[in-house]
Amino acid sequence: MVTNQDKTVIITGVSRGIGNHLTKRFLKEGFKVIGISRSEADIKDPKFQHIKMDISNLEGISSIVDKIPMGSLYGIINNAGTHGPLGPFEKNDIKKWVETFYVNLFGSATLTQMCIPALRKNKGFIIFLSGGGSGFVKPNFSAYSVSKTAVVRLAENLGKELYPDVLVYCVAPGSNRTALLEAAIKAGDNVKEEDIVDFEKPENLCLFLAKNRNPKYSGKFIHVVDKYENWGDEELSEDMYKLRRTKVVK
Repeated sequence: MVTNQDKTVIITGVSRGIGNHLTKRFLKEGFKVIGISRSEADIKDPKFQHIKMDISNLEGISSIVDKIPMGSLYGIINNAGTHGPLGPFEKNDIKKWVETFYVNLFGSATLTQMCIPALRKNKGFIIFLSGGGSGFVKPNFSAYSVSKTAVVRLAENLGKELYPDVLVYCVAPGSNRTALLEAAIKAGDNVKEEDIVDFEKPENLCLFLAKNRNPKYSGKFIHVVDKYENWGDEELSEDMYKLRRTKVVK
C-alpha cells in the first residue's frame, strides 16, 4: 500500500509565506517535500530537500532534473509569485512587467512540463496558485493579475489534456498575511480585515486536493472559502468553477 511517506511533492516559493506554511503542513502529513526558492527556508526535517533557485530562470529549471526523485514524484504546488510593477499600466516599466510572467507563469509551466511524465506514471496532481485579479478586475496590478489569470487558464487546459491520469487544479488562496499582502496594501489595495484568511485555509484546500481522486474536481478554479468538501453534481459540472467562476448561460 502506497502511503504519504512514499510520495514526494514539489513546492515552490518555500522560504516564506504560503509556500513555507504549505511545506511544513505537508511534512507534518508525512509527505516528502522538495522546496524550491531563491532564499533558504527555515525548515529542518529529514523529509525536506531544498533547491536554491530562481523559478524565473527557465534554463536553471531544466538543470535540476537530476535532483528530483521522479520515481516517487506525486505532486507539484506552483506557489512562487511576485507582484511585479505596481501602479497604472501606462507608467509601468514594460521590461519588469514581462519579467513578472517569468515568475508567475513561465517558470511554473516549465517545471510542470518537465515533471508531467512522472506525474502521469504515478497518477499524481498539479496545483497552481492564482492571485488577486485573476477572478476580478484589479487596476494598478496589471502584471500580477494578467499573469495569474493566464495561470488559471493553463490549469484548465492541463486539466483536460492530462485527464484522467493527472488531476490539475487552480487554488485562490485568499488574502493571507504575507509580504505580498503588505506590499499590496501599501500600494493602495483596499483589503478588509475580515477578508484576510488564516494560512490554514490554503493548507487544508491543497491537502484535500492532493488526496482527492474524484476527477470531476480537475480543472477547477477553487477559492479557499468555497465549500469544496461538500460539492455535488452542480458544483462539479463542466461549466462551474472555471475562470469565469459562474455557470455558462446557454
